[in-house]
Amino acid sequence: MSFIKRANLPELPVITAIIGKTDEELISFIKSFGIEIIPVDENRFVEPSISFHADINAFYFGRGKILLDKSQILLFNTLIERGMKVMLTESGVSGAYPDDCRLNLALLSDKLIGRIDVADKRIKELPCRTLNVRQGYAKCSTCIVNENAVITDDPSIEKICNKNGIDVLLIEKGDIHLPGHEYGFIGGASALISKDHMIFFGDITEHRSFAKIDRFLKNQGCRYSYLKNHVLTDIGGIVAVEELKSR
Repeated sequence: MSFIKRANLPELPVITAIIGKTDEELISFIKSFGIEIIPVDENRFVEPSISFHADINAFYFGRGKILLDKSQILLFNTLIERGMKVMLTESGVSGAYPDDCRLNLALLSDKLIGRIDVADKRIKELPCRTLNVRQGYAKCSTCIVNENAVITDDPSIEKICNKNGIDVLLIEKGDIHLPGHEYGFIGGASALISKDHMIFFGDITEHRSFAKIDRFLKNQGCRYSYLKNHVLTDIGGIVAVEELKSR
């Protein structure tokens, strides 16, 4: 195994990922791809519906370096034991929106998409191009297909991607389950588990924009898998940290 070099962009199959609490069907589905799950600790300082979400509580920089919310003590110890360089936030991820978005930014190689004004200072210091958007839940809202292609239901993310030469598919809002909310987000309901393989946490074919999503992924050379007969669910995505050394 080896640490994934570029955050959100595995080259080889993912074998270890930080994943929040969800139902047993989805857990079994994720494990069926050979992925070891490291669980997220509950963050009692944000609303219950997102308290276990990986994209709320962790930000991976790449090459074994990760920033966790200070509530993640068990996770911190687990990752330290695995040889990762782990930091904790000084200002915790807590309270109401947008204070719960300090780590919820999407890193695409040399581009960072998110609400920069609320980001943790160590994320702001990244030597990359910052694409500032109004949407605080930028990682939740961004399904990363590759370093230059994303799917989103957020117009501000679509706009800035178009301005910066990123291929972007804007889909309709809804058709994604998130307890306590009208709907969830596509980034939280999906994960890239190798360079050209996407998984969806539920039946993506039931999404009203499925035909567009299917065509976009095929045009990007990305195959996909999904859990049939299960409502598409925003589980907070995954934070993939390790991949195979070689096939």
